[in-house]
Amino acid sequence: MNIVYLGHAGFLVETEKTVIIMDPWVSKFGAFDCSWFQFPCNHHMDGFIIDKIKNTAKSVYLYISHEHKDHFDAAFLKRLNGMKFRYIIPEFRRTELFDLVSSLTDQEIILCGDNRKVCLNGEDEYVKIYTNDSELNRDSAILYACNGQKFFNMNDCKISDRIETIKQEEGNIRAFACQFSGATWHPVCYDYPPKKYAQVSTKKKLSKFESVALAIERVAPDIYIPSAGPAVFLDPKLIEINFQPHNTFPRNPEVIKFLNKRLKTSKPMLLDLVPGDSIGMGDVIDVAYTDKARVREAEFRNYVLNYASRYTALFEERITAFSEDELSGIVRRLVHEFSDKLDNFPLRIKIQRPLYIEFHDYPDIRIKIDFQSNHVGRTFEKPYGDYYMIKTYSYDIKRVLDGLLTWEDYALTFRMQLNREPDVYQVLMQGFLLLEKEDMNHFCEKILSIQNRTERIVVEVGGCRYSVDRYCPHEGGDLKQAWSEEGRYLVCSRHRWYFDLEDGGICNTNSATINAIPLEEN
Repeated sequence: MNIVYLGHAGFLVETEKTVIIMDPWVSKFGAFDCSWFQFPCNHHMDGFIIDKIKNTAKSVYLYISHEHKDHFDAAFLKRLNGMKFRYIIPEFRRTELFDLVSSLTDQEIILCGDNRKVCLNGEDEYVKIYTNDSELNRDSAILYACNGQKFFNMNDCKISDRIETIKQEEGNIRAFACQFSGATWHPVCYDYPPKKYAQVSTKKKLSKFESVALAIERVAPDIYIPSAGPAVFLDPKLIEINFQPHNTFPRNPEVIKFLNKRLKTSKPMLLDLVPGDSIGMGDVIDVAYTDKARVREAEFRNYVLNYASRYTALFEERITAFSEDELSGIVRRLVHEFSDKLDNFPLRIKIQRPLYIEFHDYPDIRIKIDFQSNHVGRTFEKPYGDYYMIKTYSYDIKRVLDGLLTWEDYALTFRMQLNREPDVYQVLMQGFLLLEKEDMNHFCEKILSIQNRTERIVVEVGGCRYSVDRYCPHEGGDLKQAWSEEGRYLVCSRHRWYFDLEDGGICNTNSATINAIPLEEN
Protein backbone atom coordinates (compact mmCIF):
# COMPACT_ATOMS: atom_id res chain seq x y z
CA MET A 1 0.00 0.00 0.00
CA ASN A 2 1.28 3.44 -0.97
CA ILE A 3 -0.28 6.62 0.42
CA VAL A 4 0.30 10.01 -1.24
CA TYR A 5 -0.69 13.10 0.71
CA LEU A 6 -2.71 15.50 -1.46
CA GLY A 7 -2.98 18.29 1.11
CA HIS A 8 -5.54 19.15 3.81
CA ALA A 9 -7.70 16.00 4.20
CA GLY A 10 -6.78 14.55 0.80
CA PHE A 11 -5.02 11.24 0.15
CA LEU A 12 -4.39 8.99 -2.83
CA VAL A 13 -4.01 5.36 -1.77
CA GLU A 14 -2.69 2.84 -4.30
CA THR A 15 -2.42 -0.93 -4.08
CA GLU A 16 -1.81 -3.68 -6.64
CA LYS A 17 -5.25 -3.45 -8.24
CA THR A 18 -6.82 -0.28 -6.85
CA VAL A 19 -6.48 3.50 -6.54
CA ILE A 20 -8.64 5.32 -3.97
CA ILE A 21 -8.68 9.12 -3.97
CA MET A 22 -9.98 10.67 -0.75
CA ASP A 23 -11.36 14.22 -0.41
CA PRO A 24 -9.23 15.98 -3.04
CA TRP A 25 -9.43 19.75 -2.39
CA VAL A 26 -7.18 21.50 -4.89
CA SER A 27 -9.28 24.48 -5.99
CA LYS A 28 -7.33 27.67 -6.64
CA PHE A 29 -10.25 29.57 -5.10
CA GLY A 30 -10.12 27.81 -1.75
CA ALA A 31 -13.37 27.03 0.04
CA PHE A 32 -16.22 28.72 1.88
CA ASP A 33 -16.53 31.67 -0.46
CA CYS A 34 -12.76 32.12 -0.80
CA SER A 35 -12.32 32.24 2.97
CA TRP A 36 -10.17 29.11 3.50
CA PHE A 37 -7.15 28.25 1.38
CA GLN A 38 -4.99 25.14 1.45
CA PHE A 39 -1.82 25.18 3.52
CA PRO A 40 0.67 24.54 2.13
CA CYS A 41 -0.67 25.47 -1.30
CA ASN A 42 -1.49 22.24 -3.17
CA HIS A 43 -2.87 23.56 -6.46
CA HIS A 44 -0.19 21.65 -8.35
CA MET A 45 -1.66 18.34 -7.17
CA ASP A 46 -4.61 18.56 -9.56
CA GLY A 47 -2.41 17.42 -12.45
CA PHE A 48 -1.01 14.56 -10.39
CA ILE A 49 -4.52 13.26 -9.62
CA ILE A 50 -5.75 13.60 -13.21
CA ASP A 51 -2.66 11.83 -14.59
CA LYS A 52 -3.16 8.99 -12.12
CA ILE A 53 -6.78 8.48 -13.16
CA LYS A 54 -6.02 8.68 -16.89
CA ASN A 55 -2.92 6.52 -16.94
CA THR A 56 -3.79 3.51 -14.81
CA ALA A 57 -5.44 0.21 -15.67
CA LYS A 58 -6.39 -0.23 -12.01
CA SER A 59 -9.85 0.24 -10.54
CA VAL A 60 -10.20 3.87 -9.43
CA TYR A 61 -12.55 5.09 -6.70
CA LEU A 62 -13.11 8.64 -5.47
CA TYR A 63 -14.37 9.05 -1.90
CA ILE A 64 -16.07 12.25 -0.70
CA SER A 65 -16.60 12.31 3.07
CA HIS A 66 -19.21 15.10 3.25
CA GLU A 67 -20.34 18.27 1.52
CA HIS A 68 -18.08 20.82 3.25
CA LYS A 69 -16.23 22.63 0.51
CA ASP A 70 -12.76 21.82 1.87
CA HIS A 71 -13.67 18.16 1.15
CA PHE A 72 -16.15 18.49 -1.71
CA ASP A 73 -14.32 20.44 -4.45
CA ALA A 74 -17.06 20.75 -7.08
CA ALA A 75 -14.96 22.70 -9.60
CA PHE A 76 -12.26 20.04 -9.63
CA LEU A 77 -14.72 17.15 -9.74
CA LYS A 78 -16.33 18.65 -12.85
CA ARG A 79 -12.96 18.39 -14.60
CA LEU A 80 -12.99 14.63 -14.05
CA ASN A 81 -16.13 14.03 -16.10
CA GLY A 82 -15.60 11.36 -18.75
CA MET A 83 -12.72 9.72 -16.88
CA LYS A 84 -12.98 6.15 -15.67
CA PHE A 85 -13.66 5.88 -11.94
CA ARG A 86 -16.49 5.34 -9.46
CA TYR A 87 -17.57 7.49 -6.55
CA ILE A 88 -17.88 6.18 -3.00
CA ILE A 89 -19.95 8.45 -0.77
CA PRO A 90 -21.68 8.00 2.61
CA GLU A 91 -25.40 7.56 2.90
CA PHE A 92 -26.88 10.30 5.09
CA ARG A 93 -30.47 10.97 6.14
CA ARG A 94 -30.59 13.92 3.77
CA THR A 95 -29.57 13.23 0.18
CA GLU A 96 -27.75 16.55 -0.30
CA LEU A 97 -24.30 15.04 -0.92
CA PHE A 98 -25.70 12.40 -3.28
CA ASP A 99 -27.67 15.07 -5.15
CA LEU A 100 -24.62 17.34 -5.44
CA VAL A 101 -22.40 14.58 -6.80
CA SER A 102 -25.14 13.36 -9.16
CA SER A 103 -25.48 16.88 -10.58
CA LEU A 104 -21.79 16.90 -11.49
CA THR A 105 -21.30 13.53 -13.13
CA ASP A 106 -22.68 10.46 -14.90
CA GLN A 107 -20.17 8.19 -13.14
CA GLU A 108 -21.40 5.32 -11.00
CA ILE A 109 -21.97 6.25 -7.36
CA ILE A 110 -21.58 3.65 -4.62
CA LEU A 111 -23.73 4.80 -1.72
CA CYS A 112 -22.35 3.37 1.51
CA GLY A 113 -24.26 3.14 4.78
CA ASP A 114 -22.73 3.34 8.23
CA ASN A 115 -20.31 0.48 9.04
CA ARG A 116 -21.15 -1.25 5.78
CA LYS A 117 -18.36 -3.33 4.21
CA VAL A 118 -17.94 -2.80 0.47
CA CYS A 119 -15.61 -5.32 -1.18
CA LEU A 120 -13.56 -3.98 -4.08
CA ASN A 121 -11.44 -6.83 -5.45
CA GLY A 122 -12.26 -9.86 -3.35
CA GLU A 123 -12.93 -10.31 0.36
CA ASP A 124 -9.44 -9.17 1.37
CA GLU A 125 -9.87 -5.71 -0.16
CA TYR A 126 -12.66 -3.51 1.09
CA VAL A 127 -13.72 -0.14 2.44
CA LYS A 128 -15.92 0.69 5.41
CA ILE A 129 -17.60 4.05 5.89
CA TYR A 130 -18.45 5.34 9.37
CA THR A 131 -20.97 8.16 9.51
CA ASN A 132 -21.85 10.85 12.01
CA ASP A 133 -25.29 12.03 10.96
CA SER A 134 -26.33 14.29 13.82
CA GLU A 135 -27.59 17.32 11.86
CA LEU A 136 -25.06 19.79 13.28
CA ASN A 137 -22.37 17.36 12.13
CA ARG A 138 -22.99 15.40 8.93
CA ASP A 139 -19.68 13.72 8.16
CA SER A 140 -17.96 10.39 7.57
CA ALA A 141 -14.68 8.53 7.96
CA ILE A 142 -13.24 5.75 5.80
CA LEU A 143 -11.23 2.61 6.48
CA TYR A 144 -9.48 0.96 3.52
CA ALA A 145 -8.13 -2.58 3.89
CA CYS A 146 -6.08 -4.52 1.36
CA ASN A 147 -4.44 -7.88 2.11
CA GLY A 148 -4.12 -7.08 5.79
CA GLN A 149 -2.84 -3.51 5.35
CA LYS A 150 -5.29 -0.95 6.77
CA PHE A 151 -5.53 2.82 6.58
CA PHE A 152 -8.12 4.55 8.80
CA ASN A 153 -8.79 8.12 7.65
CA MET A 154 -11.04 9.74 10.25
CA ASN A 155 -10.41 13.27 8.86
CA ASP A 156 -12.68 15.61 10.91
CA CYS A 157 -15.49 13.14 11.58
CA LYS A 158 -16.63 13.17 15.22
CA ILE A 159 -16.66 9.42 15.95
CA SER A 160 -13.93 9.18 18.58
CA ASP A 161 -16.35 7.38 20.90
CA ARG A 162 -16.58 4.55 18.32
CA ILE A 163 -12.85 3.95 17.88
CA GLU A 164 -12.62 1.09 20.35
CA THR A 165 -15.40 -0.79 18.56
CA ILE A 166 -13.76 -0.16 15.17
CA LYS A 167 -10.44 -1.41 16.55
CA GLN A 168 -12.05 -4.56 17.93
CA GLU A 169 -13.66 -5.29 14.57
CA GLU A 170 -10.66 -4.47 12.37
CA GLY A 171 -7.63 -5.44 14.45
CA ASN A 172 -4.29 -3.97 13.39
CA ILE A 173 -4.51 -0.58 11.66
CA ARG A 174 -1.16 0.55 10.30
CA ALA A 175 -1.89 4.13 9.24
CA PHE A 176 -4.21 6.62 10.92
CA ALA A 177 -5.13 10.19 9.95
CA CYS A 178 -7.38 12.62 11.80
CA GLN A 179 -7.97 16.31 12.32
CA PHE A 180 -5.99 18.15 14.99
CA SER A 181 -6.86 21.78 14.20
CA GLY A 182 -9.93 23.92 14.74
CA ALA A 183 -12.74 24.39 12.24
CA THR A 184 -15.50 26.34 13.99
CA TRP A 185 -16.37 29.98 14.54
CA HIS A 186 -15.75 29.79 18.30
CA PRO A 187 -13.74 31.62 19.50
CA VAL A 188 -12.30 33.08 16.28
CA CYS A 189 -15.41 35.15 15.48
CA TYR A 190 -16.31 36.12 19.05
CA ASP A 191 -15.73 39.63 20.33
CA TYR A 192 -13.60 38.62 23.31
CA PRO A 193 -10.94 40.72 25.05
CA PRO A 194 -7.45 39.53 23.99
CA LYS A 195 -6.74 37.73 27.29
CA LYS A 196 -10.00 35.77 27.22
CA TYR A 197 -9.58 34.99 23.52
CA ALA A 198 -6.12 33.56 24.21
CA GLN A 199 -7.39 31.53 27.19
CA VAL A 200 -10.35 30.04 25.30
CA SER A 201 -8.23 29.31 22.22
CA THR A 202 -5.46 27.63 24.20
CA LYS A 203 -7.89 25.48 26.18
CA LYS A 204 -9.72 24.34 23.05
CA LYS A 205 -6.47 23.63 21.20
CA LEU A 206 -4.98 21.55 24.01
CA SER A 207 -8.25 19.71 24.49
CA LYS A 208 -8.26 18.86 20.79
CA PHE A 209 -4.65 17.66 21.04
CA GLU A 210 -5.63 15.44 23.96
CA SER A 211 -8.49 13.91 21.98
CA VAL A 212 -6.04 13.15 19.15
CA ALA A 213 -3.64 11.51 21.62
CA LEU A 214 -6.43 9.34 23.03
CA ALA A 215 -7.54 8.38 19.52
CA ILE A 216 -3.98 7.36 18.64
CA GLU A 217 -3.70 5.27 21.80
CA ARG A 218 -6.95 3.51 20.97
CA VAL A 219 -6.07 2.87 17.31
CA ALA A 220 -2.40 2.01 18.08
CA PRO A 221 -1.22 2.61 14.50
CA ASP A 222 2.32 2.43 13.12
CA ILE A 223 1.86 5.87 11.54
CA TYR A 224 -0.13 8.97 12.50
CA ILE A 225 -0.72 11.68 9.87
CA PRO A 226 -1.97 15.08 11.06
CA SER A 227 -4.59 16.10 8.50
CA ALA A 228 -7.73 18.14 7.76
CA GLY A 229 -6.18 21.45 8.70
CA PRO A 230 -5.31 24.06 9.30
CA ALA A 231 -6.32 26.25 6.39
CA VAL A 232 -4.92 29.74 5.91
CA PHE A 233 -7.01 32.87 5.52
CA LEU A 234 -6.02 35.22 2.68
CA ASP A 235 -8.91 37.71 2.76
CA PRO A 236 -7.58 41.04 4.12
CA LYS A 237 -10.44 40.98 6.66
CA LEU A 238 -9.19 37.62 7.98
CA ILE A 239 -5.47 37.48 7.30
CA GLU A 240 -4.38 38.47 10.81
CA ILE A 241 -5.95 35.26 12.15
CA ASN A 242 -2.97 33.41 10.67
CA PHE A 243 -0.51 35.33 12.83
CA GLN A 244 -2.28 35.35 16.19
CA PRO A 245 -0.02 34.02 18.98
CA HIS A 246 -2.94 31.97 20.36
CA ASN A 247 -5.77 30.53 18.28
CA THR A 248 -7.35 27.20 17.37
CA PHE A 249 -5.41 26.77 14.11
CA PRO A 250 -2.09 25.15 15.09
CA ARG A 251 0.18 23.68 12.42
CA ASN A 252 1.75 20.23 12.22
CA PRO A 253 4.94 20.90 14.22
CA GLU A 254 2.97 22.01 17.29
CA VAL A 255 0.76 18.93 17.51
CA ILE A 256 3.73 16.63 16.80
CA LYS A 257 5.69 18.26 19.63
CA PHE A 258 2.71 17.77 21.96
CA LEU A 259 2.25 14.12 20.96
CA ASN A 260 5.93 13.29 21.36
CA LYS A 261 5.64 14.30 25.02
CA ARG A 262 2.12 13.04 25.66
CA LEU A 263 1.95 9.58 24.08
CA LYS A 264 2.81 6.74 26.44
CA THR A 265 1.05 3.53 25.40
CA SER A 266 1.40 4.02 21.64
CA LYS A 267 4.43 5.47 19.85
CA PRO A 268 3.68 5.68 16.12
CA MET A 269 5.74 7.55 13.56
CA LEU A 270 4.42 11.13 13.59
CA LEU A 271 4.64 12.42 10.04
CA ASP A 272 4.77 16.08 9.06
CA LEU A 273 3.68 15.68 5.44
CA VAL A 274 3.20 18.23 2.68
CA PRO A 275 1.38 17.71 -0.63
CA GLY A 276 3.28 15.19 -2.74
CA ASP A 277 4.91 13.30 0.14
CA SER A 278 4.27 9.55 0.05
CA ILE A 279 4.33 6.59 2.43
CA GLY A 280 5.18 3.10 1.26
CA MET A 281 3.81 0.47 3.65
CA GLY A 282 5.48 -2.87 3.03
CA ASP A 283 7.49 -4.93 5.49
CA VAL A 284 9.07 -1.61 6.43
CA ILE A 285 7.66 1.91 6.23
CA ASP A 286 9.30 4.10 3.60
CA VAL A 287 8.49 7.83 3.66
CA ALA A 288 9.47 9.88 0.59
CA TYR A 289 9.54 13.61 1.24
CA THR A 290 9.43 16.42 -1.29
CA ASP A 291 10.53 20.02 -0.73
CA LYS A 292 8.16 21.41 -3.36
CA ALA A 293 5.53 22.69 -0.91
CA ARG A 294 7.40 22.57 2.39
CA VAL A 295 7.21 25.76 4.49
CA ARG A 296 9.51 26.19 7.48
CA GLU A 297 7.97 27.85 10.52
CA ALA A 298 10.27 30.85 10.23
CA GLU A 299 9.02 31.40 6.67
CA PHE A 300 5.31 31.18 7.50
CA ARG A 301 4.40 34.89 7.63
CA ASN A 302 6.12 35.79 4.37
CA TYR A 303 4.68 32.69 2.73
CA VAL A 304 1.12 33.65 3.66
CA LEU A 305 1.55 37.29 2.64
CA ASN A 306 2.94 36.26 -0.75
CA TYR A 307 0.13 33.73 -1.14
CA ALA A 308 -2.45 36.42 -0.34
CA SER A 309 -0.95 38.89 -2.80
CA ARG A 310 -2.14 36.68 -5.66
CA TYR A 311 -5.77 37.30 -4.61
CA THR A 312 -5.79 41.05 -3.96
CA ALA A 313 -8.07 41.85 -6.92
CA LEU A 314 -10.45 39.01 -6.06
CA PHE A 315 -11.17 40.34 -2.58
CA GLU A 316 -11.45 43.94 -3.75
CA GLU A 317 -14.18 42.88 -6.20
CA ARG A 318 -16.24 41.30 -3.40
CA ILE A 319 -16.99 44.61 -1.68
CA THR A 320 -20.35 45.92 -2.92
CA ALA A 321 -22.31 49.07 -2.12
CA PHE A 322 -26.10 48.87 -2.47
CA SER A 323 -28.69 51.46 -3.30
CA GLU A 324 -31.42 52.13 -0.75
CA ASP A 325 -33.87 49.99 -2.73
CA GLU A 326 -31.39 47.12 -3.06
CA LEU A 327 -30.62 47.21 0.65
CA SER A 328 -34.32 47.23 1.52
CA GLY A 329 -34.75 44.17 -0.67
CA ILE A 330 -31.94 42.33 1.16
CA VAL A 331 -33.51 43.15 4.52
CA ARG A 332 -36.97 41.95 3.39
CA ARG A 333 -35.48 38.69 2.08
CA LEU A 334 -33.52 38.14 5.30
CA VAL A 335 -36.61 38.71 7.46
CA HIS A 336 -38.54 36.26 5.29
CA GLU A 337 -35.74 33.66 5.48
CA PHE A 338 -35.58 33.75 9.27
CA SER A 339 -39.37 33.78 9.55
CA ASP A 340 -39.43 30.55 7.53
CA LYS A 341 -36.77 29.09 9.81
CA LEU A 342 -38.81 29.97 12.90
CA ASP A 343 -41.93 28.38 11.42
CA ASN A 344 -39.97 25.14 10.96
CA PHE A 345 -38.42 25.28 14.45
CA PRO A 346 -40.71 23.54 16.97
CA LEU A 347 -38.35 24.09 19.93
CA ARG A 348 -38.06 27.86 19.42
CA ILE A 349 -39.87 28.57 22.70
CA LYS A 350 -36.91 27.04 24.58
CA ILE A 351 -34.62 29.89 23.44
CA GLN A 352 -35.09 32.69 25.94
CA ARG A 353 -32.72 35.24 24.44
CA PRO A 354 -33.36 37.21 21.22
CA LEU A 355 -30.99 37.20 18.27
CA TYR A 356 -29.94 40.48 16.65
CA ILE A 357 -28.31 40.92 13.24
CA GLU A 358 -26.50 44.10 12.24
CA PHE A 359 -24.56 45.11 9.14
CA HIS A 360 -21.03 46.51 9.52
CA ASP A 361 -21.49 48.51 6.33
CA TYR A 362 -24.98 49.81 7.22
CA PRO A 363 -24.94 50.17 11.03
CA ASP A 364 -28.39 51.81 11.19
CA ILE A 365 -30.04 48.53 10.19
CA ARG A 366 -30.81 46.02 12.93
CA ILE A 367 -33.00 42.91 12.71
CA LYS A 368 -34.39 41.14 15.77
CA ILE A 369 -35.45 37.50 15.96
CA ASP A 370 -37.67 36.98 19.00
CA PHE A 371 -38.06 33.25 19.57
CA GLN A 372 -40.62 33.64 22.34
CA SER A 373 -43.09 35.66 20.25
CA ASN A 374 -42.17 33.93 16.95
CA HIS A 375 -41.47 37.29 15.32
CA VAL A 376 -38.75 38.61 13.00
CA GLY A 377 -38.46 42.25 11.99
CA ARG A 378 -36.43 45.46 11.97
CA THR A 379 -35.92 47.15 15.31
CA PHE A 380 -34.36 50.32 16.67
CA GLU A 381 -33.87 48.95 20.18
CA LYS A 382 -30.31 48.28 21.29
CA PRO A 383 -29.46 44.80 22.58
CA TYR A 384 -29.64 44.51 26.37
CA GLY A 385 -29.84 41.78 29.00
CA ASP A 386 -29.62 38.28 27.57
CA TYR A 387 -29.04 38.37 23.82
CA TYR A 388 -27.10 36.94 20.89
CA MET A 389 -25.65 39.28 18.26
CA ILE A 390 -24.20 38.79 14.79
CA LYS A 391 -22.52 41.65 12.94
CA THR A 392 -21.79 40.97 9.29
CA TYR A 393 -21.60 42.56 5.85
CA SER A 394 -24.70 43.04 3.71
CA TYR A 395 -23.01 41.63 0.59
CA ASP A 396 -22.05 38.43 2.42
CA ILE A 397 -25.64 37.90 3.57
CA LYS A 398 -26.86 38.51 0.01
CA ARG A 399 -24.66 35.64 -1.19
CA VAL A 400 -26.44 33.33 1.26
CA LEU A 401 -29.86 34.60 0.21
CA ASP A 402 -28.89 34.11 -3.45
CA GLY A 403 -28.12 30.44 -2.76
CA LEU A 404 -24.36 30.74 -3.34
CA LEU A 405 -23.70 29.62 0.25
CA THR A 406 -25.55 27.55 2.82
CA TRP A 407 -25.88 29.00 6.30
CA GLU A 408 -23.27 26.53 7.55
CA ASP A 409 -20.89 27.51 4.75
CA TYR A 410 -21.42 31.13 5.65
CA ALA A 411 -20.59 30.44 9.30
CA LEU A 412 -17.33 28.84 8.19
CA THR A 413 -16.29 31.93 6.22
CA PHE A 414 -15.56 33.57 9.62
CA ARG A 415 -16.65 36.88 8.08
CA MET A 416 -18.78 37.94 11.02
CA GLN A 417 -18.44 39.09 14.61
CA LEU A 418 -20.47 37.46 17.37
CA ASN A 419 -21.44 38.48 20.88
CA ARG A 420 -23.50 36.57 23.41
CA GLU A 421 -24.56 37.81 26.81
CA PRO A 422 -24.12 35.83 28.94
CA ASP A 423 -21.33 33.91 27.23
CA VAL A 424 -23.16 30.57 27.31
CA TYR A 425 -23.39 28.11 24.43
CA GLN A 426 -26.87 26.96 23.39
CA VAL A 427 -27.28 23.96 21.10
CA LEU A 428 -30.65 25.20 19.84
CA MET A 429 -29.27 28.63 18.91
CA GLN A 430 -26.40 26.97 17.08
CA GLY A 431 -28.80 24.77 15.17
CA PHE A 432 -31.05 27.69 14.26
CA LEU A 433 -28.12 29.65 12.85
CA LEU A 434 -26.32 26.88 10.97
CA LEU A 435 -29.04 24.64 9.59
CA GLU A 436 -31.28 25.09 6.57
CA LYS A 437 -35.00 25.37 7.24
CA GLU A 438 -35.49 21.86 5.83
CA ASP A 439 -33.35 20.47 8.67
CA MET A 440 -34.93 22.30 11.58
CA ASN A 441 -37.72 19.86 12.45
CA HIS A 442 -35.50 16.78 12.34
CA PHE A 443 -32.83 18.61 14.37
CA CYS A 444 -35.38 19.27 17.11
CA GLU A 445 -36.48 15.63 17.05
CA LYS A 446 -32.83 14.60 17.46
CA ILE A 447 -32.37 16.92 20.44
CA LEU A 448 -35.47 15.51 22.12
CA SER A 449 -34.39 11.92 21.51
CA ILE A 450 -31.03 12.64 23.19
CA GLN A 451 -32.75 14.30 26.14
CA ASN A 452 -35.10 11.34 26.53
CA ARG A 453 -32.32 8.76 26.87
CA THR A 454 -32.23 7.36 30.38
CA GLU A 455 -29.28 4.94 30.39
CA ARG A 456 -26.76 5.59 33.18
CA ILE A 457 -23.15 4.52 33.70
CA VAL A 458 -20.68 4.66 36.59
CA VAL A 459 -17.42 6.55 36.14
CA GLU A 460 -14.48 7.04 38.49
CA VAL A 461 -12.85 10.47 38.53
CA GLY A 462 -10.47 11.87 41.14
CA GLY A 463 -10.81 8.75 43.26
CA CYS A 464 -14.59 9.08 43.48
CA ARG A 465 -17.31 7.10 41.71
CA TYR A 466 -20.27 8.86 40.08
CA SER A 467 -23.45 7.73 38.38
CA VAL A 468 -23.94 9.84 35.23
CA ASP A 469 -26.05 9.90 32.09
CA ARG A 470 -24.33 7.73 29.50
CA TYR A 471 -24.87 10.05 26.54
CA CYS A 472 -23.66 13.64 26.17
CA PRO A 473 -26.60 16.10 25.98
CA HIS A 474 -24.87 17.95 23.13
CA GLU A 475 -24.99 15.42 20.27
CA GLY A 476 -25.25 12.10 22.04
CA GLY A 477 -21.56 11.17 22.36
CA ASP A 478 -21.01 7.98 24.38
CA LEU A 479 -19.48 9.01 27.71
CA LYS A 480 -18.10 5.52 28.20
CA GLN A 481 -15.31 6.84 25.97
CA ALA A 482 -14.90 10.13 27.86
CA TRP A 483 -11.74 11.03 29.77
CA SER A 484 -11.20 12.90 33.05
CA GLU A 485 -9.26 16.06 33.85
CA GLU A 486 -8.28 17.92 37.03
CA GLY A 487 -9.83 15.25 39.22
CA ARG A 488 -13.37 16.56 38.73
CA TYR A 489 -14.24 16.94 35.04
CA LEU A 490 -15.57 14.29 32.65
CA VAL A 491 -14.74 15.28 29.04
CA CYS A 492 -16.81 14.04 26.10
CA SER A 493 -14.50 12.72 23.39
CA ARG A 494 -16.59 14.02 20.48
CA HIS A 495 -16.62 17.77 21.07
CA ARG A 496 -14.75 17.95 24.38
CA TRP A 497 -17.53 19.31 26.56
CA TYR A 498 -16.41 19.46 30.20
CA PHE A 499 -18.85 18.25 32.86
CA ASP A 500 -18.09 19.16 36.47
CA LEU A 501 -18.85 16.06 38.53
CA GLU A 502 -18.42 17.95 41.79
CA ASP A 503 -21.19 20.32 40.69
CA GLY A 504 -23.80 17.75 39.71
CA GLY A 505 -22.39 17.17 36.22
CA ILE A 506 -23.06 20.69 34.92
CA CYS A 507 -21.17 21.63 31.75
CA ASN A 508 -18.62 24.37 32.43
CA THR A 509 -19.69 26.47 29.41
CA ASN A 510 -23.49 26.15 29.51
CA SER A 511 -26.37 24.78 31.54
CA ALA A 512 -26.35 21.26 30.07
CA THR A 513 -25.85 18.45 32.57
CA ILE A 514 -25.16 14.73 32.80
CA ASN A 515 -26.85 14.60 36.21
CA ALA A 516 -23.88 13.31 38.19
CA ILE A 517 -24.60 11.60 41.50
CA PRO A 518 -21.68 10.69 43.82
CA LEU A 519 -21.76 7.06 44.97
CA GLU A 520 -20.67 5.76 48.35
CA GLU A 521 -17.79 3.34 48.18
CA ASN A 522 -18.61 -0.27 49.15
